[in-house]
Amino acid sequence: MVRKWGSISLATTLVAAFVMAGCSNGNTKNEGAASASASPSASAPAPASASASAPASPVDADPLGKYEPGIELTTIRHTNSGMKFLNGDTLDDNIFTKGYQDELGVKVTNKWVVDDTQYAQKLNVSIVSGDLPDFFEVDAKQFQTLAESDSLADLTEAYDRYASELTKKIWGDKSEGKLDTAMYKGKLMALPINGGGLDDPDFIWIRKDWLDKLGLQGPKTMDDVMNIAVQFAAKDPDGNGKNDTYGLNMNKNIWDGYAGITGFLNGYGAYAYNPTNSQGTSTFWIKGADGSLQFADIQPEVKTALGKLQELFKQKAISPEWATMDGTKAAEFETSGKVGMHFGQFWNANWPLQDMKKLNPKADWAIYPLVSADGSAAKVQSIGYRPSRYIVVNSKLKTPEAVIKLLNFFMEKNYGATRDENYHIVTQGEEQVNTFPYAAIIGSYSDTNQNDYAAVTEAIKNGDPSGLNPTAKGYYDNLLSYKSGEMSMWWVDKTFGRQSAFEAMAQYKSDMNNYVFNEFYGSPTATMVERGSTLKDLEATVFTKIIMGAAPLDDFDRFVADWKSQGGDQITQEVNAWAQATH
Repeated sequence: MVRKWGSISLATTLVAAFVMAGCSNGNTKNEGAASASASPSASAPAPASASASAPASPVDADPLGKYEPGIELTTIRHTNSGMKFLNGDTLDDNIFTKGYQDELGVKVTNKWVVDDTQYAQKLNVSIVSGDLPDFFEVDAKQFQTLAESDSLADLTEAYDRYASELTKKIWGDKSEGKLDTAMYKGKLMALPINGGGLDDPDFIWIRKDWLDKLGLQGPKTMDDVMNIAVQFAAKDPDGNGKNDTYGLNMNKNIWDGYAGITGFLNGYGAYAYNPTNSQGTSTFWIKGADGSLQFADIQPEVKTALGKLQELFKQKAISPEWATMDGTKAAEFETSGKVGMHFGQFWNANWPLQDMKKLNPKADWAIYPLVSADGSAAKVQSIGYRPSRYIVVNSKLKTPEAVIKLLNFFMEKNYGATRDENYHIVTQGEEQVNTFPYAAIIGSYSDTNQNDYAAVTEAIKNGDPSGLNPTAKGYYDNLLSYKSGEMSMWWVDKTFGRQSAFEAMAQYKSDMNNYVFNEFYGSPTATMVERGSTLKDLEATVFTKIIMGAAPLDDFDRFVADWKSQGGDQITQEVNAWAQATH
């Protein structure tokens, strides 16, 4: 899965931001600012093992208290090629690892680092072998497996005593219910690292210069989307005299936040979701007419949408190679000027489209809210509103509160009284580098992006940035810079300026009825765990074949029957049993 989220948001982009850079908040800093966190003193005491008996610990419950002598924590990480580093930095040695050791007395060591696509499988091997670090990221299935095997530390007391006020604002007190999915048998056994936000629906990203050249208007219905895609493929919008362009870009990981099909499906009232890296447990459920929960992926609206994608493929409006292209390859294809439209999330301006502006400054993109088949306002799908990924702590760790302190440290550096943009974003030469993804654990507030957008819009209107926080002030400065001709700030304009992603997002957020949420947010059911991966692979195969015309559209009906008979009916019973027990 490729999702190059940004620190545009520390908000709502939690999971992806941990491991995938791409967006930055646009604050300008001196290149040398990265050295603000000095290397640990040579005379500092060597860290003790945090798993050893009777480790050193602060006397009181200071959220940022330093361990004397120091301790060591191990973790594991996943990343991708989109993550950028300041000169000399790595995931093993950076401003956060130095800050942890200097200010908290905690040395964080990565036992291993792998690409995003390999993380789940490698972690599963570690779970089976019992070779687990002190703290690490898991999905819902892994969380349940580890909780049931008594492999996780109870974080209830550590959270109550050590979580800072900034940290507790992420979820609130446990009694407020926002930590429900992280509870097991009445105990807090994990920290959600996503969920709660409304920033993840898709938009339609379209080459505005191609629309203008062909005399086309932006889409108001899905028929318009279909027509634009076909025209972009047939009418030589790049003017090179060759039949070498396509209308709709797609990524083989069809649920990705860049060049996926989520927004396209939403346009037809379809809300399928079964991501490649989910092991078949990150499913999406909607309420049927009778009030029961139904698996979104087997509804007739999905068949309609797949049929439309098949039409586009047959009309050569989609590349014949799409099913071999991951997000990175799809991005290269698009930024090379071969395709003029995709469905994707707010951060797409920073990655990958900013790369295209460097190659072709004349290329321009317009952002449109999703449209429906009949022209009414489309209902958009929020995948990330319900938590699906967590940080957990090994039950063998003697200092579980240390992980809470790492989170407190992140929150203080990004939101607190000692807020420091070096822990967020730094300018290196002409390039802005997100430093916040270096953190071993990240926290955020759900509406940070939208609030910053509103504040920046008002400041520009009034010509008065005095009330802006440092992040919003960075957007403000860079919007002015863009208006003065600095093309490297184009992505800021497309994200926070006029006719931007967050202007369109405000339309979505104006009415919560515009959103469709997952109605199932419990732990994966027993049959999901047992059969989920098989059913997910079945779905991915059938959907891909249908889109490419390698299977007739009516194979969708066979898929529905197979899904039901191979465990889906049992999963549906389990999901509805959960719903009856919790509502």
